Amino acid sequence: MLRKEIFRSPALLVLTIFSFMLIMLPVESLAQSTAPAGSLVGFIYGSDMKTPVQNAVVKIRNLDNGQEYASGPTDNSGAYKIGQVKEGKYILGINTPNGDYNFDYVLVVKGGEMGKLSLALKSGEAETLSAQGQERPAEKEKVSFFRTPAGIAVLMVATTLALYGVFKLLEGEEEASPTKK
Repeated sequence: MLRKEIFRSPALLVLTIFSFMLIMLPVESLAQSTAPAGSLVGFIYGSDMKTPVQNAVVKIRNLDNGQEYASGPTDNSGAYKIGQVKEGKYILGINTPNGDYNFDYVLVVKGGEMGKLSLALKSGEAETLSAQGQERPAEKEKVSFFRTPAGIAVLMVATTLALYGVFKLLEGEEEASPTKK
């Protein structure tokens, strides 16, 4: 049975409530809703990786809500720009006069940042080019520690230890009675 005096210390009460709120609140979704918009710029090249592709339209689609953003047609140098993109994970596709290209990797756009992505189009495959023309592997997405199994285990152990400590503190406090020894 819980006693009224379980939270005699206001600090312990505040700490317990704060810990519970940290576990229950979706802090990441609150941060994303107020994040500034990002942008994506780059160049589209042909299969020789040197010839710019004109009149290509770069499109990205948000994986969470399906919202699409598109660039204007590329110019003589193959340059494109997509502005005011909300932070999130996207997939990429390109419409060209010679056909459509879909890419099978996830693109992460961060708020307030400008991503630079130049692409060379080849039939049946897609290659990513860095500023020096070297291939770069797609970057893996970082996951919050507390969303991994190890992070969840740490939270569970910490909560269990805190509750055990509270019950041990309460266990030693009994009323003095002349009949009990």
